[in-house]
Amino acid sequence: MMLHYLQPAKLQSKKIVFEDVFSARDPATLEHLKELSSRRRVIEESINQSSFITEAIAREMSGGLTSHCLRLGMTLYLYAALLRERAIEILPADLVQSATLFREASGVFQHLANEVFPSLQSAQSVERPLEATPSMCTVMSIICLAEAQAVTIRKAEEKGTTVGLLAKLHYGITELLGEATAIVYSNTKEYKDISSSFLEFISSCKALHELRSRKYLAESVKIGEQVGVAVGVLRDALINGKRELPGEESWRSIFGKEIDAAADMLRKFENENEFVWHEKIPSGDELPRLQVHCNSASLSCKTWRNRGPTLLPARLCSLPQTPFSFRSDTLKLSTCSWDKVASAVASEESAVGSSSSGTDVFNLTYLEGNSWLWDISGVRVLVDPILVGNLDFGIPWLYDAAKKFLKNFELTDLPQLDCLLITQSLDDHCHLKTLKPLSKMSPNLRVIATPNAKPLLDPLFRNVTYLEPGQESEVEAANGSKVRIQATAGPVLGPPWQRPENGYLVISPRGQLTLYYEPHCVYNEDFLEKEHADIVITPVIKQLLPNFTLVSGQEDAVRLAKLLHAKFIVPMKNGDLHSKGFLASIIEGEGTIESFKELLSKELPDAKTLEPTPGEPLQIPPP
Repeated sequence: MMLHYLQPAKLQSKKIVFEDVFSARDPATLEHLKELSSRRRVIEESINQSSFITEAIAREMSGGLTSHCLRLGMTLYLYAALLRERAIEILPADLVQSATLFREASGVFQHLANEVFPSLQSAQSVERPLEATPSMCTVMSIICLAEAQAVTIRKAEEKGTTVGLLAKLHYGITELLGEATAIVYSNTKEYKDISSSFLEFISSCKALHELRSRKYLAESVKIGEQVGVAVGVLRDALINGKRELPGEESWRSIFGKEIDAAADMLRKFENENEFVWHEKIPSGDELPRLQVHCNSASLSCKTWRNRGPTLLPARLCSLPQTPFSFRSDTLKLSTCSWDKVASAVASEESAVGSSSSGTDVFNLTYLEGNSWLWDISGVRVLVDPILVGNLDFGIPWLYDAAKKFLKNFELTDLPQLDCLLITQSLDDHCHLKTLKPLSKMSPNLRVIATPNAKPLLDPLFRNVTYLEPGQESEVEAANGSKVRIQATAGPVLGPPWQRPENGYLVISPRGQLTLYYEPHCVYNEDFLEKEHADIVITPVIKQLLPNFTLVSGQEDAVRLAKLLHAKFIVPMKNGDLHSKGFLASIIEGEGTIESFKELLSKELPDAKTLEPTPGEPLQIPPP
């Protein structure tokens, strides 16, 4: 997590008297307003470290400096500060709600910076409180976004997210706080009275997360067997980290623990490199650079204006309508301008916080072969991945296949995953060259698989659920979204008495969409006739050996779509690989996507065929 700083302003706050601003229609309301003024006064005196009224405050109380708009702005600033403090308070108990509150606070600060305080720039106030400046509100908005991302990281760490993605997430915080620092130092006149402790808070958090990002980066390159590079990254991180030790004791303690952990890791890697690898230790510009990854965005004004009255004291939430009002539906806040996505194929939603659209959406990214990355309203599922090396079934002289398009896509390019889904036990679905390093990166990753793959998966992953046809399981994402996955009967790869492999029905969080997936177009009609699927992913081009069908398609795919009453068919090209070897030379394809479309139009004229492009998300909302 980020360091805690509950009073970030220390900004020579001005006095606000709420009963002078809001209309009180009855004595009870007047008492509520006076209580709010008292609460504001406590914060004000704490910030100012004083208990007397300055000349500037006296002028403000008489109406000499501020307008109703300024007082509204100061009220909203207090509201945002309370949201932020509440987020810190509930953080140990509820990560999702804490991240949401941080983002809401960011949205309020951003609204103040973009909509409220710029209109006051022409006011002739020589002692405008720093809280009432657009630049300070922008700084606070960025800080709240960084804190939301820190909560995201904590949840991701608990879920066993890949160290490569964790490195990018931490570095995203570093970049956000760099933006905040640049704003502060570009407005030296405005910030001349700002607390040195607040500045140290920003710089210390920035340095802390840069150290953490480099520690995870070192782990990531070590997994890739670049031990020398890992040593260089850690050495550089420790040199920079020790320069940034904060003065505040509690922060210094946290920082010291991170430095000790990085130093221990460095000693381990140095010893391994000295005795085993003997790799050159790079430095300076030779070291790898991280990509920015920010997946937190401010919540819009409409969101926080419409929130329920459960997070703040009841009296604070029951204030009457202000005599000066603004329409929340006309306020449009930009999303996070620092949201630079690191993944090459999947756009990241926040890892905590749920979608407010109320609509389920499937984002299907084809990774070639039998491999997919699905984002189902925030639940990310990796399917039958082949991301390390070629597909050769352990007999490369007989068959060896490589991808045509996503040749440079790596495990570290994946987003945070919620589930690994395995349909079959053979190498083109349960690819050990990929699964072994994936298990090292995410040993606690949730896995759902055919029981036929148990001998292969049990030694690798700790959290595996094996489903027989007809059984189902639920997968929950960090944002609280849940999908149901039900196994169906797939092909029998062996003697007739052998257990069939799996297909799957995947039901979206709100039940608005169901997807069916089986990568050989082999299915049990009796099993599926009682089911339905809006989306069917299936091969449509047959792959044939002499006297044997490897992969079905064409009329069988049409019959499958009709059986499930499908509205969308997503055709796979799982045979479209660069392949060589004797087996590759005798495999023949039968049919085309165009011939499939023609067959489909006769049997299911309203169904749509959606062809995926490798590496590009294909979005399918409810029909």
